[in-house]
Amino acid sequence: MIARARVCVRLSLLVCCLATNAAAQELTERQALQLLRESPYHRELQARVAVARARTRSGTLYPNPSVSASFEGAGRTDFYLFEQPLAVNGRLGLLRRAGESAIAVAEAGADHALRQIEARLRDVFYQLAYAQKRKRTIRDSIGELEELVRILHEREKAGEGSKFDRLRAEREIVEQETESADAEAVIAESRTRLAGFLGGRVNPENLTASATLAPEYALPDLHEALAEGLVARSDYQVEKERLEQLRLEGEAAGRLRIPNPVVSGGLKREAIGDRYRSGPVLAVSIDLPLFNKGQADKQLAEAKADRTRARRGILESRILADVRAAYDSLRLRREIAGDYQARSGRRAEELREIAEIAYQEGELGILELLDSYRVTQRAKLRLLELQAAAKLAEVEFDRAVAKELLP
Repeated sequence: MIARARVCVRLSLLVCCLATNAAAQELTERQALQLLRESPYHRELQARVAVARARTRSGTLYPNPSVSASFEGAGRTDFYLFEQPLAVNGRLGLLRRAGESAIAVAEAGADHALRQIEARLRDVFYQLAYAQKRKRTIRDSIGELEELVRILHEREKAGEGSKFDRLRAEREIVEQETESADAEAVIAESRTRLAGFLGGRVNPENLTASATLAPEYALPDLHEALAEGLVARSDYQVEKERLEQLRLEGEAAGRLRIPNPVVSGGLKREAIGDRYRSGPVLAVSIDLPLFNKGQADKQLAEAKADRTRARRGILESRILADVRAAYDSLRLRREIAGDYQARSGRRAEELREIAEIAYQEGELGILELLDSYRVTQRAKLRLLELQAAAKLAEVEFDRAVAKELLP
C-alpha cells in the first residue's frame, strides 16, 4: 500500500517536473517589474492621469465668441454682431494653475497605486522563489533517503540489516514526497498569481522566479527611514498638491467679484428711403456681481482645504507608524534568520553525522537515524522559512518608504 502510494506520488511529480522544464520561463525581479510597466495595470494608471489632464484642460479654455444677426422690420434695420467675453480678472490663470496641481494630484495618486501593485507583485514573486527553494530542499532530502534505502536494501540482502529498517526508511520517503507535492501545489498557485500581474506576456505553467532570499541592502538608520518615508510617499504628496489646488480654486472663486467685460462689435445696416446706409456698432457690457461673488465656491474650497489638512495630519502619523513597524519587523526578521543560521545549521549536520556512525556501529536504531535526517531537513526548511519571512519584510519596508525600484 505504501509502495503503491509512493509510486503514484513519484509519477505525478515526474510529470509536473517534465512539464515545467519543457519550456521554463525564468524571470528575475527586475524583469517582472519591467513587465508590470507594460501590463494593463500600468496602462490603467497612465489613463487616470490622462483623464485628469483632459478634464482640467476642458475647464480652463477661453470662452467661445458668438456671432449674431438681427433684423428689424420697421424701417428695416439689420445688425451683424461679433461678441467676445474677455477674461481680464485673472480667474482663468488661477484655474489653470489649479489644474496643474490637479494633474500633480493624479500623477502622485497613480504613482502611489503603482507602488502598492509593485509590492504585491514582489510579495508573490518571493513567495514563488521560496516555494521553489523549499521544493528543491525536500528533493535533496529525498535523494539522501533514497541512498540510505539503497544501502539498507544491500545490508538486508547480506543479512546484516532488517526489513523493518528498509520499510521504515521507505515510509519516510513517502512522507517527503508528499511534502514535495504540497510544495509543487504552492508553486503552481504562486505562478498563477504572479502571471496575473503581468498580463499575457508570460505563461503561468512554465514560470520560475530567479531570486535569492538574501538581504539586498543594509538597514538604514530609523530616523533616516522615517524622513525618507514622508518625502517619498506619493499618498502624502497627494494631500500636499491637493492643498495647493484648493488654495488656487478658492482664490479663483474670489475673482468672481471682478466682472469680465463682454465686447461686441459689428455692422449696422439701415434702410433710409430707397437707399441703405451702413456703419460700425460697438458695445461693452459688464455683469454686476450683486448676488454671486464666488463666496459659496470660496467657502467650499476652504472647507475642503481644512478637511485635507486634517487628513494630511492623520496620514503623516499613519506613514510614520507604517515605516516604523516595517523597519522593526525587517530588523527583527533579519536577526532571527541570522541567529538561527548561526546556531542551528551546523549542529543539525553534526547530529546526522553522529547518528550515521552510531547506526553503523549498532548503537542507534533506524528510528533515531531517520530522526536525525528529519532534524537536518527541518533545520534547512526552517532557515528557508525565516529567510523568506525576512525577504517579505524587506518588500514591506520598501513599500513603506516608497523605494524606487526601477529608474
